[in-house]
Amino acid sequence: MLFLLEAKKIKHTGYLAAFLLSGIISCIFPIIHMLVRAETFTSLPGNPYVILINANWKMMTMFNILIVICGACIMYHTEYANSGMLKMVTLPVNSIHLFFSKFLITALLLAGIIFSQITVLVGCALHWFPNASFDFISILKNTGFQWLIFLPTAMLMLFLSSVCKNMWISLGIGIIMVFTVSIFPQDNFVVSLFPFCSPYQTLAVVDENSHTQFFCMSCIIQTVLFYLAEVLYLKTRRSFT
Repeated sequence: MLFLLEAKKIKHTGYLAAFLLSGIISCIFPIIHMLVRAETFTSLPGNPYVILINANWKMMTMFNILIVICGACIMYHTEYANSGMLKMVTLPVNSIHLFFSKFLITALLLAGIIFSQITVLVGCALHWFPNASFDFISILKNTGFQWLIFLPTAMLMLFLSSVCKNMWISLGIGIIMVFTVSIFPQDNFVVSLFPFCSPYQTLAVVDENSHTQFFCMSCIIQTVLFYLAEVLYLKTRRSFT
């Protein structure tokens, strides 16, 4: 019920259009990259899919992170506009359920975008590496992994957006986080666990360092902790309103 309510609300915003546009641009990027530098990658030894994801995933992830930041800000901007959040409190609607519905919508759209991106990478590999063999079970696992490690980022941005009534504050925090983490070494395991760093990791790299299970568990725990932080915030806010 609340999920459908949230889905109807975002129809009147640019949320879906922004996600769609970002997904299209990020999917086009590896195609253009291969058209320009095909010989560079086809001459490399190893798994073609791993070669392509290592070459393109950071830029594709940047698009994903930016749209998650913008999407979270858009979602809560509509709530705070014209005191909509205060009016919502008077209705028989659980605020935490609304928050989870927003997260669920974001997670589903992310799943669609990431699946499309992986599909494009596989298509590029099939086209430019015609003699290569592919393990599609591993590719599906990779898709699930890339989606899972995005969840803490989505949950954290929704939490920040729910706390900040001014959309520009949460947007600014998100953008600052994106550019701040780029300063730190991405190969540092501790740094890679940070929500704005973890989406850049790939299953091949994490597997190589034997950190896959720990990495997945860390992302799940972070997602739950940010959700609990929202629950605590809503209960605290209710005490002062």
